[in-house]
Order: sequence, then C-alpha cells, then structure tokens
Amino acid sequence: MASSIPEGTTSPAGLETELDRIEHALATGRLTTLTGTGGAGRTLLAIHAAGRVRSLYRDGVRWADLAPVHDDELLLATVCEAVGLGGRTRRGPVEALVEVVCEGLAEMHLLLVLDSCEHVRPGCAHLLGEILTTSPGLTVLATSGQPLGVRGEQCVGVLGAGADPGPGPRPPR
Repeated sequence: MASSIPEGTTSPAGLETELDRIEHALATGRLTTLTGTGGAGRTLLAIHAAGRVRSLYRDGVRWADLAPVHDDELLLATVCEAVGLGGRTRRGPVEALVEVVCEGLAEMHLLLVLDSCEHVRPGCAHLLGEILTTSPGLTVLATSGQPLGVRGEQCVGVLGAGADPGPGPRPPR
C-alpha cells in the first residue's frame, strides 16, 4: 500500500528532539497520542514522525483526518476509507462498523495516524480499545488536545516552538 501521509508544510528543522521522542514512543508502545493546544504543531510533527517510520510497516502508513468528523459513524467510515476498507462499510449500527474495522485490520501491519481526535474522543477511545486488541500488527499515532484515555496509551506533549519538551513520553496508563 502506498503511504497516505499529507505533505509537510514546514521543514522539520529544530524538531529533531520532539521527533526522536515520538519515534521512541512508537517503538515502545502501540498507541502514542500527541497532546497539546491547537496550533502547537501536533499535525506537523505527526506528518514528519510518520514519514520517518513508514518503512517499518509492511502495509505502510494510513492517515485519517478527523477534523470534519462529527459522530461515531462518520469516524468509523473515515478510518475505513483511510485503511482501504471503504467498500466494506455502510451506514448502520456502530458496533457492526467496529466489527468490520477489526476484521479488516486483523492481518495488517501498519501505522494508522488519527489526526484531530479531540472532538470525537469517546468514539476514538472505544474504537482504539477494540482494534488494538484484535489487530496485533497495528500501531496508532493520534493527535488530540487531551489524552484519549485508552489502556497502554503513551502521551507526548507538544508545547510548540521554543518550549521545553520535558523528559520524554509519559508512561502507558
């Protein structure tokens, strides 16, 4: 599968320390969430981090932009489309759609980037709790204003340009 990482708008110069922290979190856990206020650069860091690690995933990197998503059905449809399962979904009960996603991802080895999770956090948390259990080859990089609250989540705070990034990712919950 080809990568679907958006093009970065700015050079990663000066972001090496933060990118190293994100790469370490991805290597040591299956769910890493970049947290911070709007405009801090979470999406830009996710773009560059995904680009740095894409060769580690047999099925590549899949990107789901959740900014326009407003409900759980649309969340699931967006994720399905991002991972190439778009033809297998239909509008219906959320649990049935979760099952389709779980089945479709079960044999994949990929990095799934969920960008802008903050306004659909409960739905993201539910979906991730399910797919991380049933899809052993899946790693997720999420961006959100706040942690998603999923077991095993590692949070990397994004403080914006010039801020002290701190000692590293927070340990899993």
